[in-house]
Amino acid sequence: MNFYPRHIGDHVKDTYHLSLVEHGVYNLLLDRFYGSERPITRQEAFEVCRPTTKGEKQAVDRILTEFFIDTKEGYVNRRALREIEIYHEKSEKARQSALTRWKDKSAEKQSKNDADAMRTHYERNANAMLSNNQYPISSNQYPKSNIQKGNLIPIGELLGERFKKP
Repeated sequence: MNFYPRHIGDHVKDTYHLSLVEHGVYNLLLDRFYGSERPITRQEAFEVCRPTTKGEKQAVDRILTEFFIDTKEGYVNRRALREIEIYHEKSEKARQSALTRWKDKSAEKQSKNDADAMRTHYERNANAMLSNNQYPISSNQYPKSNIQKGNLIPIGELLGERFKKP
């Protein structure tokens, strides 16, 4: 997965007690898990997080034991597994929908059985009204009529005495 939903409320509720280092470890391991969509071994976790001190190594172990489930293939995160499953279900539905759409178009094209089965440009929007404005004018190009020089409030009055010119 190149993208995964991060539910802020759930994330904060589950990780409020973590230190700065532990938050970093947790996010790195989640990114790795979502990116590879496969369990993470302990060795991979250490390669991803690159801990250098004893405290950082303990942080990696703590995050693995607290937020990941140890399986025979490696560590997995329950929430991430559910999100990956949802992602694949949506992807499969979209794939099926696209296949159905293209099968319908293919059947329609074969039923015409001629070289002109594909629509041409002029068939698409033949009766559309053309614009008579060759040079479009943006709405912010000219000042609005209700704002005139006499109606403007001096900036000093808006910001207070210290910003007025002497």
